[in-house]
Amino acid sequence: MTCILSRTRRFLLAAFAALPLGACALADVASGPAPSLYVLTAPHVAMEGGRPSGAQLVVEEFSAPAAVDTARIVYKAAPNEIAYYAGARWADRAPRMIGALAVETLTDTGRFPAVTGPGAQARMDLVLSGDIRAFEAYREEGAGLGAGATKVRVSLFARLVRMRDRAIVSSREFTAEASAGSGMDAIVAGYDAALDEVLASLALWTYEQSLLAMPEEAGS
Repeated sequence: MTCILSRTRRFLLAAFAALPLGACALADVASGPAPSLYVLTAPHVAMEGGRPSGAQLVVEEFSAPAAVDTARIVYKAAPNEIAYYAGARWADRAPRMIGALAVETLTDTGRFPAVTGPGAQARMDLVLSGDIRAFEAYREEGAGLGAGATKVRVSLFARLVRMRDRAIVSSREFTAEASAGSGMDAIVAGYDAALDEVLASLALWTYEQSLLAMPEEAGS
């Protein structure tokens, strides 16, 4: 009995001794510096003339490799190496952020009666989906570490599907690059410029393809 009580007492003392250490560890985590959060913006796409599309459109979340399906900001240090910028994050996962900006861009064209994100309960005519093939900052090949030749590459492969017969109307890759200076603000500006170009081209293409996919709905 004495041995059992002694072992129990030692266990309790060890457990209580560990509590302050755990509390300190949690305090250290909570008191660490929060990362800076960044957002990107949707471009304004001017569409002069032409009839409106009658197609209601849903934009599905684009698929992405695990290295990009994150809120961390990607820096491709080498063709076979992925790294992330320390102390900086997107305000949302990259695929969800890009999807929301695509919805905003397409809506602001004023050419579609409705544009929604995933999970819409309304009847939709066309589905826009695809893959994020590149969403990264990188250093130009051959540029020295001090050269500051950082660029951003954004590449989306898009598919437009007609809901009534599940036919792929069209598919296309959209790619853009932008120069980025030094510092996190300049890197984010490079991401913004490259994504703006991709989304603007995507919006124009989606509008044109919607007229071909559903000619009977155009202008209705």
